[in-house]
Amino acid sequence: MTHDELLALIKRKDDGCRGVGALLSVVELHSPMSHREPYCNECIGVWQGEIDVVLYPCPTIRLIEKELA
Repeated sequence: MTHDELLALIKRKDDGCRGVGALLSVVELHSPMSHREPYCNECIGVWQGEIDVVLYPCPTIRLIEKELA
């Protein structure tokens, strides 16, 4: 599922609960960098001068998708 599809799915499930808003915020943070670089925007880190990247969908997004399925 694409990032936009996941956001739309969560918005459809919105029943006014604050938890849905928090979930949307997490999904918005964990977005792909671009179509050319499919890395999670939030999961990038620097360790001892090396850049660590995580492919999108990252473990956070995969878990959210699994729970919503």
